[in-house]
Amino acid sequence: MRKAFLSFLVLLCIYCSKGGEQQKDVDWVILNDKNKIPEQIKDFFLASEKSELKIANPNEAFNIGDAVLDRDLPFRQLKLLEKKNDVWRLVYFQGGIGTSYQFYEFKIAGDTISSIRKGYSFENIESNDSLEYYIKRGKVKFDSVKIRYELEN
Repeated sequence: MRKAFLSFLVLLCIYCSKGGEQQKDVDWVILNDKNKIPEQIKDFFLASEKSELKIANPNEAFNIGDAVLDRDLPFRQLKLLEKKNDVWRLVYFQGGIGTSYQFYEFKIAGDTISSIRKGYSFENIESNDSLEYYIKRGKVKFDSVKIRYELEN
């Protein structure tokens, strides 16, 4: 009886420890701070838009429309920055005539971005739950990613 009880405890401990490892793989770490955006993602925006990524943190002021109210303010506001293993997600709100939420998913290995998904939505995306919800319901429209390359002479 005692051996059976000890065997049960050992199996329970093994099961619990493995469950903890699996839990780490499914949790997104929410950062939501523009200063925590990795350099690889900043470099991507520099290459694709020929300018640095200017973005306001959540709840910070930004130019919400097409009219420039303050030249020092960015035209984007960060809504979600999160990381799970080597995958990063970035969602920002962009104002103007066609206000929308822009979504990017980057897989970063070392100092290299190995894959990019880009999409947009007119739905309010401010959390991982809302992002997953709208992706599953087809409310996030995916685009191809275009990067402009120029050879220096």
